[in-house]
Amino acid sequence: MIIQPFHLSEDVSVETDVCIIGSGAGGSLVAARLAQNGYSVIILEEGPFVTREDLNQNERELLRRLYQQQASQATDDMSIRILQGRVFGGSPTINWMTCLRTPDHVLEEWIREFELEEYSPRSMSSHFDFVAKRMKVHTVPDEEHNPQNRLILDGARALGIHAEASQNNSEGCIGCGYCGIGCYYDAKQDMRLTFLKDALKGNTTVYTGVRAEQIRYFGSTEQAVVGVSLGHEYGVPSRSVRVSCKRVVVAGSAIGTPIVLQKSRLTKNRILGKFLHLHPVTIAVGRYDRLIDPSYGIPQSTWSEEYWNVNGEGYGFWVEVAPVQPILGGINMPGMGEERREIVRNLRRLGVMIVLVRDGADKKSSGEVKWIRGRKSIRYRLSPTDKKHLLMGLENAIEIQFAAGAKEVYTLHAQFTKLTSPDDIPKIRNLRNGPNELPLFSAHPTGTARMGGNSSYSVVGPTLEMHDYPGVYIMDGSVLPTAPGVNPMITILGVVSRGYELSDNLGL
Repeated sequence: MIIQPFHLSEDVSVETDVCIIGSGAGGSLVAARLAQNGYSVIILEEGPFVTREDLNQNERELLRRLYQQQASQATDDMSIRILQGRVFGGSPTINWMTCLRTPDHVLEEWIREFELEEYSPRSMSSHFDFVAKRMKVHTVPDEEHNPQNRLILDGARALGIHAEASQNNSEGCIGCGYCGIGCYYDAKQDMRLTFLKDALKGNTTVYTGVRAEQIRYFGSTEQAVVGVSLGHEYGVPSRSVRVSCKRVVVAGSAIGTPIVLQKSRLTKNRILGKFLHLHPVTIAVGRYDRLIDPSYGIPQSTWSEEYWNVNGEGYGFWVEVAPVQPILGGINMPGMGEERREIVRNLRRLGVMIVLVRDGADKKSSGEVKWIRGRKSIRYRLSPTDKKHLLMGLENAIEIQFAAGAKEVYTLHAQFTKLTSPDDIPKIRNLRNGPNELPLFSAHPTGTARMGGNSSYSVVGPTLEMHDYPGVYIMDGSVLPTAPGVNPMITILGVVSRGYELSDNLGL
């Protein structure tokens, strides 16, 4: 059952076995498992309920409606924009469908450094298989790569480096390119069509448009979640929603989860909120003489992971392409005034490559999420090694662009930078690359409530139950001990599936 704010005529007080905060990847999967095992579940989702009819490809409307802070969420200093979903089904509703499994070297690092033998490649294999089957994950066929994704294949081949087809979770995709504002065709097999659908077949109720404000912890088997319906967004009065339960699952993302836990004063563990990872992203924009049409086609159907392991310790960068619709392009393209206008006027001839860095190479916390004086604070700094990898990646993306036939390549530096041949690449090494001098993006926040075998360096154990608060589980990207080094949806789903298995139905 789905309950929206306009369904509430009075304050609500209900009981259930498990209350889940958030309907994204982690929350949806554990809801499905609990429902299939006969437990009653209530999910509180801050974002709106949407169906395919709501996902009308209106970029102006849907960016505001489906994203956290209307797609303007950023670090405190505005140096990194962080794109996250705020909608029924969470970020998988608005992501670009990329489905990459956690590399073995990452899982082995978790065993070595975080005492997580339970998450070995062998132990995780069946969970990745389960997720892939349910979401119809498959390798994108060669004939379905759009011209922009072929730039990676062609450019990498010319340079003698590796690139290949990626995997995604779609069925019957027509390549409209609007995945980032939800799939009107229900081709994307996101949480709404998979694990939430499974959960709703059982004793599950989802309250959408309801923000969880606080967890009231009375003990390992008695808790309550207090929320408020966001009636002002729906033109109706707001109502309080209180859910009494035996277990709480916090699945509000690496940004939302530490916030609700801090507001609830469940903060004995001083690591909570620290070790934020973002997979920082920068962009190289190529202009071609031929039509590329980056707004259309299956997004991110190819990638190059040639430099995954630049430092020999599993850290480096990878290259993908991003679909660019007019509003997104107009906001984020380089240059000012006439320079930017000229680039955007050539949108159909642009190829947009993104460089993603597996951050955390220096093994220290460079990011943190905190609730301070009634507001959310997100702080982040690139470590020296991660910054080095980012700039190496930018040069690699520029090389791929020129090798694929680009006539000009632009970077996002505050100092407008246009390169006309590979010989110009050394120019960017002398540019300023600090915060707001080279704008960055992220869609992959992880790590603020990381798991491990010991409470001295982790917030949850292998079962994803909090060390200091038995009965409270964290099941989202915040528990990842390190950045996964790939688009994180499959990692989150696999880890939550394994954690649920280890917890024996959350100990119910």
